[in-house]
Amino acid sequence: MKRRLLLLGAAGWLAGCATAPEQKKRWLTGADLFAVDPAVLRGAVLTDARVTVQAVVIDLRSPALDERFVIRLQRAAAVDRRLLPAPDGLAWQVLALSAEEARTLVTVRQMLASRLAGPEGLEVTVSARPALVPAALIAALPVRIEMLVDNDEGWFTLGEGTLDLRP
Repeated sequence: MKRRLLLLGAAGWLAGCATAPEQKKRWLTGADLFAVDPAVLRGAVLTDARVTVQAVVIDLRSPALDERFVIRLQRAAAVDRRLLPAPDGLAWQVLALSAEEARTLVTVRQMLASRLAGPEGLEVTVSARPALVPAALIAALPVRIEMLVDNDEGWFTLGEGTLDLRP
C-alpha cells in the first residue's frame, strides 16, 4: 500500500457522475450548516474496502468577510442502515464531528450570524481525505460521498466518481 494524503476537491469528481435513483443528489449549503444539529451531522464515504478514510472535510468560505473555516468530521460512527448496501469490495466509512469540532461548528455559526444577514452567499465544499490507498487503486479510486444533516430528510449524495490519484 502506498500512503497517500489527498484532499479531494468536489468539483473534480462531481462532473458527469450519476447516482442511484434511490438517493437524493444535492449540494450541502450554508443554510444546512446554520440549521444542523452537530450531533446529527455525518459524512459517509463509499470506497474500496481496503482504503482508510481519515476525514470528511467541510470547507466554508465567506467571500463577504474574506474568511475561510474548515470543519472536519473525523470521529468514526456506525454505518447507518438508511445508506444503500455497499457493493462487493466496497465499504461505507461514516464519520461524525468530535466534541471539539462540534464546538467549533457552533462557534463559527455564531460568529457568522453576528456578522452576516444569513447563510446566503456562503460557499461550501466537501471532500474526503483518504489516509491509505493501495497502489493498485491510485489510478482509479471509486468514491461516493453522502451527507446527513437532518434525520427526517435522510442521506443525500454529494458526488460519485472515480479518481486518478497519480501525480
